[in-house]
Amino acid sequence: MSSQDLELASRIGELVSHFSEEWEEYQDWLRDIISSRLVLRERYPAWQTVVIFHWRLLYFVAYVGIVMVVNRLLKKLKSFLLEKDFLNFTILSERVATVTQLLGIARYRYILQRTATLLAVVELTLCGIAAFTGILLAFYYQPTALGAYNSLTMIVEEVTNGSLILSLHNLAGHSLIVLALVQIVVMFLGRRFLLSWLTAWISGICLTLTAIGLSWTAIVLNWEQTSFWRFKIELSIVASIPLVGSNLRDILSGGNGISSLTLQHMYALHSYILAVVAIILSITHLTALICQEQNWKPENKKFRLMQLCNKYVSNEESSSV
Repeated sequence: MSSQDLELASRIGELVSHFSEEWEEYQDWLRDIISSRLVLRERYPAWQTVVIFHWRLLYFVAYVGIVMVVNRLLKKLKSFLLEKDFLNFTILSERVATVTQLLGIARYRYILQRTATLLAVVELTLCGIAAFTGILLAFYYQPTALGAYNSLTMIVEEVTNGSLILSLHNLAGHSLIVLALVQIVVMFLGRRFLLSWLTAWISGICLTLTAIGLSWTAIVLNWEQTSFWRFKIELSIVASIPLVGSNLRDILSGGNGISSLTLQHMYALHSYILAVVAIILSITHLTALICQEQNWKPENKKFRLMQLCNKYVSNEESSSV
């Protein structure tokens, strides 16, 4: 940890100290960040220590800055409402106090951790549902210009529970995008940074992008008029990317406009590449969050696989005796 890092932290402290209310509330947090550098040196290599220390300072600045802006807006709102005589001072003071308490997100760290983990479990479940229903749909779907629309119509109208399977597949994909975006917000509010948390961040963002990619590659798979023209517009947007746009468009479309070859490319990306990546990322994401929770638990409450195995073996031996 260089002297420049400590100088940066001191400058941040001087800047925040100009705002007395926020400084009084959050100065201990900044001191904890500065004092943690010794622990970081012992646990991580030098470059990881610098990254973690800078991340914590950046998060401190962003978090305190948001709190200051919101507090100023609340004060202006209070004065405005008092001038207009909409609310009396007592009620407004109680509401301001309630909002201020809600901004103390650190007090609810455990809830945010558990919420992020539960969302990761739901995301993995949605990936499993989407994968299972996708396999069932693949038995009947034909990725050709002549067979795509007819095969989906046959799935909905003739295959037993085909409409339910297709609806579950679409619902799982859309829900995965929504939950992944919500979880990013929850993880941001968690206000913590460890290597396992970094892994969860990266895997969560990549999972969100992969889910969006799955939705994008499925645009043209039903081979309807609206999806055809929408995908054509999307390809024109891809082609406008500097340097690689034209080549990327040709790779996605097959080089000769939207045809059966385009369907096959999108189907391969959707079913064989992005789907597998999404499952791997969801497993990695959940594992990282569970490890992160274990790091914050006391030693006597951490899950130890070897201890569980030894306890099971000892119970078996005692029962056999």
